[in-house]
Amino acid sequence: MAGTNTPRTKTVGNGSGSVYQEGARTGKPGRWVAQVKDGDRFRRTYHPSEAKAKRALRTMLASVDRGEGIPDGNMTLGELLERWRTKVLPAQNLSAATMDNYMWASGVLIDDLGTIRLRKLTADHIEHSFEQRSEAGMSRSSFIKLRSVLGKAIDYARRRGLVHTNVARIVELPADARRTTEGRAMTADQARTILRATVGHPLHALWATMLYLGVRPGEVAGLTWADIDFDNHIIHVRRSLKLENKRLVVDERLKTTRSRRSLDAPPPLIDTFHTHRQLQQQMQLDAGSNWTNPDDLVFTTSVGTPHNPRNVARSLTTATQRLGYGHWHPHELRHTAASLMSQAGIPIETIADQLGHDGTRMTLLVYRHATKPTVGAGRAMTEVLE
Repeated sequence: MAGTNTPRTKTVGNGSGSVYQEGARTGKPGRWVAQVKDGDRFRRTYHPSEAKAKRALRTMLASVDRGEGIPDGNMTLGELLERWRTKVLPAQNLSAATMDNYMWASGVLIDDLGTIRLRKLTADHIEHSFEQRSEAGMSRSSFIKLRSVLGKAIDYARRRGLVHTNVARIVELPADARRTTEGRAMTADQARTILRATVGHPLHALWATMLYLGVRPGEVAGLTWADIDFDNHIIHVRRSLKLENKRLVVDERLKTTRSRRSLDAPPPLIDTFHTHRQLQQQMQLDAGSNWTNPDDLVFTTSVGTPHNPRNVARSLTTATQRLGYGHWHPHELRHTAASLMSQAGIPIETIADQLGHDGTRMTLLVYRHATKPTVGAGRAMTEVLE
């Protein structure tokens, strides 16, 4: 970097930028430097020739004119990720599970690539790291998370003028990465049979909501009566029931930015909610002073408390085993809804919106099996499940 004895040999433009050669006064000229004043600081890049330094200077001046700032290529990826996860993530009101995933992924990336400067980071660096992790047994789904988190962090860097391109967007995943066990989905006949066989069960409406709308188990468990618009047939997903420190709590921090959504509810599901409300009102009368439901949850035990997720899963398994279908988990009802929507011809983008996914990648890879409010999905599911 230039010192006090290093003369500026070439000035470009109106004085806001310059090109000079290091060591010119000492008789030992070195690299050519392109320097631009960006706000209250100078940014410099280094080049083997004067021509390349001039081209770089023009690019930097244009960036300043556009208000983009000058990339600080000397920052390491580790410094960027540390800034991103300590300053950006806490402001996004993410769920505890999502925050844990982001922290895990950023930690892996720091361990593998943290010392590389942003200006030198390439897709090859990232792919080489992924290949090594793949050889150690990391699954493809984990690489998807790593690439996604890296892409988000570098997008933040671009917005701050630290880099011009996001190399994470062109990274290829290891072809031989271990695949996670593929999920499964019920057939339409199985789903219809379960709905008919569980009429009158306290959890019938919960399972019906998952099969019709594809909501997450925690999202359906966190529904309140205020979330159900009976007049307009809309279900608002605004919160989730979560187990934190061995306590069930209603949390407004949903899993992704697209999780907060309003869904078109088909008439049969609205009818099911009417019946369920009558059932809950009777439970409240029977419980008397023992009733407690401060959040006005739709799905509660006989005394108004939230259902323990393990008990919900156990009850579904009991119901499916009685029908001869074996062991099924509530989350597989969400998989089933996605698959049946796909079979009904609903566009993948609409299914992703319905499920609350950020984009279609997860919908395609995990939730769609072979077998605005989001309008259209509910109507199609009526034809499938009725």
